[in-house]
Formats: sequence, structure tokens, C-alpha cells
Amino acid sequence: MIGIVAAMDAEIHEFEKRMDVVDHTKTIAGCTLTYGKWQGKDVVLCKSGVGKAYAAMSCTILCMQGNIDSIINVGTAGGLTQDEQVLDIVISDKVIQADYDTSPLDGPSGVGLVYNSDEKLSQSCIDAANAMQIRYHVGTIASQDLFMSRDEDFEKLMNNFPDSICSEMEAGAIGAVATKFNIPFVIVRCLSDVVHHNENPMEFSTYVSKASAQSAKLIENWLMRI
Repeated sequence: MIGIVAAMDAEIHEFEKRMDVVDHTKTIAGCTLTYGKWQGKDVVLCKSGVGKAYAAMSCTILCMQGNIDSIINVGTAGGLTQDEQVLDIVISDKVIQADYDTSPLDGPSGVGLVYNSDEKLSQSCIDAANAMQIRYHVGTIASQDLFMSRDEDFEKLMNNFPDSICSEMEAGAIGAVATKFNIPFVIVRCLSDVVHHNENPMEFSTYVSKASAQSAKLIENWLMRI
């Protein structure tokens, strides 16, 4: 069974609309799991909530249901490089908990926790994006319990992790939990804004609708490839 994790209702609802069969749902500690079939695959949708704590709890609940073969986490992120555009897709090769810092005790090795995405899952996402002819980027996704809005936030992140290509709030926790459960994972993000651009070209409500639809189409194409 494939676990599909997203933080927002809009994404979960967009996924549900495209599922072949919605079998049943259950809620555990506020985490709603929706079971069914999509592209002939057994899937369970998991709404995580925003931030690493909720993401870790929800992903743990998901993993403890049993028979989870792989996890894909889909959501929103802020872009960090000049060549990115709003609604571009970012596919992880690794994720970093960028705000993890035990350096007073452990020195430089105590900054950040890194988890590697599954190469086959990442490649299948790349193949799906290519088939759909949508813009995508592959690289390091940085997680922090922080919505970056200040220049110093960006500067600190890039000083510590210069390879980061987007920043968001759940992937590092999902990567950690999936790794501990030995379940392959990949993170896919749709960019809502880019730090080097002066203005977001659309209202967030418009963005959410477009991004959720694009994410669902990508998941649909991805499911045909795994």
C-alpha cells in the first residue's frame, strides 16, 4: 500500500476526487486516513497538518497501520534559487531538518539532520514530470518550523545548507519517520513563492487551487510508474 501524505485539506480533497475507489476513512488523534484505490494501486491518504510535530505524529500513525510499502509527501514550499518559478515542482533527493541544532554539545556535526529519499521513487517522479512537460527541480529540501519572511532567515539557511532549493515545514519529519520504519519515501513540493522574486504573481487562494490540481495530476502519473 502506498501512503500519500499532504498537510492541507485542499490537496487531500483533490486527491480523493481522482481516486478510482474510496473505500473507508478513519481518524486517529486527529489524523484522518482515507483508504482506496488509485490507478489500480492500493493507497491511503493521510492529512498531516502543518509543522514537523504534526507531520511526525501523522506519519507515525500511518506507518503503524501496516503494509505501507512507500510514502510520497506532497505539499507547498518556498523556492530558494533564481531559476525557480511559482508552480514549479521540486523533487527531493534528500531532506534536512535545518533548524535542528545541538552544536553547543556536538560541534558542527550537530547542525541539521539529513535523510535520503529513495532513488527509484525520485526517478519515477522525474519521469512523471517529464511526461507532463512541467517544470521541475531535483535537490535538497530544507524543513524548519518557520515560515521564512526575513532576509536573515534566508541567509542563515543558505549559510548552513547552501544546496537547499526550497524550504517548507514537514518533509524533514516525514523523512525521519519513514527512515526509522525502513519505508522508502520521496518528497514533492509545488512552489508558492520564490525568495528572489519581488512579488508572488497570484493570490494564495488561487495558488492553492492550481497547485493542488497540479500535484494530483503528478501523483496520478507517478502511480502509473511504480
